[in-house]
Amino acid sequence: MGVFVDYFAASSLELDRLDLSAGPAGIGSPYVDCKGWIDGLAGRVAELTGRDASEFGDDVVVSVESEGPGLTRVRLEVAQALAGVTDERLAEYAEDELLDEHEADRYVQLRDLARSAGANDHGLYCWSSV
Repeated sequence: MGVFVDYFAASSLELDRLDLSAGPAGIGSPYVDCKGWIDGLAGRVAELTGRDASEFGDDVVVSVESEGPGLTRVRLEVAQALAGVTDERLAEYAEDELLDEHEADRYVQLRDLARSAGANDHGLYCWSSV
C-alpha cells in the first residue's frame, strides 16, 4: 500500500475548505504526488541547494487526525529555497542522483509549485495518509 504524500499550494481560504480525507484533490488544488516521501522536503532542498537541513527547521503541523491523514505547512524558508533552484541545478541533481525521468520531473513540478505559491502569496503544504 504505502504512504500517500501530496504537496500543494493553497491560500488560507482554500485551506479552510480542505477535507483531510480527500486531500488537495478534494479542493481542486494542483498538487505533486510524492508517494512514499516520508522524510519531508527540507532534506531534499538542502541537497539541491548545498545548505544544511538544520537551517530550515521542522515543518509546522497544521492538523493530524487519529490514524488518518495529516497536514503540515512547509516552512517558508524551504519553499523559498526550492523556488530558487534553477533548471540547470535540477538537471545536474537528477544526473548525480541517477533519477529516472519520472522522479526528475517530480522535482521540477515541486520547484514550479513552490514558485507559484510564492508568486500568489500561498502556503506550501504537505498532505499525507497511510
